[in-house]
Amino acid sequence: MRLRTRLRSSSALWASPFAVALTLFYYFAVTYEPISQASYGHAPRLVSVPLLAMYPFAYALAAALGVWESGRLAQGAVWQLTPARSRYRVAAEALGPVIGLAWLMLVLPVTIALVQEHTLPTLPSLRPLVMAMLVSVAYAVIGFAVGRHVRPIIAAPVLAVVVDLLVATSATLDTFWWRHVLGRNPEGLAFGEVATYPAMLAQALPACGVALAVAVLWSPLRWMVLRVALGTALAVACALTAFFITRDWGPMPPVARGGVPMVCQGSAPQVCMPEFAEGSLAAVRSDVVDVLADLRTAGVGPSPSVVTDTMVDGFHPRPSTAETWRIALTKGESKGIVRYQTVRAAVTFPCRQPDAATTRLVVMWASERAGERKTLDNLLAKDPFYDVKQRTALHRKVAEVLAKSPAEQSQWYREQVNSACGSQT
Repeated sequence: MRLRTRLRSSSALWASPFAVALTLFYYFAVTYEPISQASYGHAPRLVSVPLLAMYPFAYALAAALGVWESGRLAQGAVWQLTPARSRYRVAAEALGPVIGLAWLMLVLPVTIALVQEHTLPTLPSLRPLVMAMLVSVAYAVIGFAVGRHVRPIIAAPVLAVVVDLLVATSATLDTFWWRHVLGRNPEGLAFGEVATYPAMLAQALPACGVALAVAVLWSPLRWMVLRVALGTALAVACALTAFFITRDWGPMPPVARGGVPMVCQGSAPQVCMPEFAEGSLAAVRSDVVDVLADLRTAGVGPSPSVVTDTMVDGFHPRPSTAETWRIALTKGESKGIVRYQTVRAAVTFPCRQPDAATTRLVVMWASERAGERKTLDNLLAKDPFYDVKQRTALHRKVAEVLAKSPAEQSQWYREQVNSACGSQT
């Protein structure tokens, strides 16, 4: 059968207007705003975010149309004819347009996002898309198998709803490993994050395992028992592999970090930001250097060798070290609080949970010394549990400390930092 004839006779033809309209609607209603606000041209994010809404729809469409195509062949008694072509070829020719339409639902929003942000995809950024395309093929095969045994008019809508709900609700479950094995990332990647191979493998394995089992059942092996045993073993092995990969994961899969072009300026400290923020780098470094100089004068130190932007760390920034401070410089610059962020990074305690009252006192004193009292006041004013009376008392205590000599203030700072932790280590 020629390609044109195959396309004209396929259910994918009449389903395509609905599929394309649904894809465009979800992109402009759901995806457009987060892409335009916080992508910064990061290709992995521009690929992963548009896919979030389309995973369940693409899989459901592939499964439902797979059922329909299988039923159409059964109705035409194709399987009863003398085999001039293998079952695999017949299935592939019937499912080709279906898989192509499912892929279009995945590729179209990703392409729009990349064009919108004038960004070229990278090979690592395409991992979620490739995974989704493989899973779409698997669901089409599964649907095709169902359609051989159940009437399409019943099986197609039922399977579409089941697949859609199964995939769409996976991210809401408290059984975390379940979120990572149904072909849908629980969340879009943040700036600086890249999907890992184990995460993509775990998402693809269960559905692909069932599809492979179906393919084994169609094989020309003479003994049905052997085909069933091999198919079952394949499906179970793939599902168990996915489970063992993900069983210790939390609500989010592990991600790789890096691949973001950085620009740095100066030394002692060297300040680094993403390349797109290069225009702000000089001003940001000036703020950092000024605050560190003020704090050194006040006895707060030592200073780091490098100050780098946490934006490249994604949703879970790595902790700072004595030599490298990690600060949200890009976000801070947009809000005008880089100086205060530097103060907050400089004031550290030798425990994880220092006393809250002592922390406020020490940070307010350091903010005063760096000229950032107003910024901290604005932040405290937003705290519904910290009223005007408490802020006034805090300012009075800080004023008493500021009345001391520089040496006494430095000694006071060290004592307060240690006392804030009590018996904690």
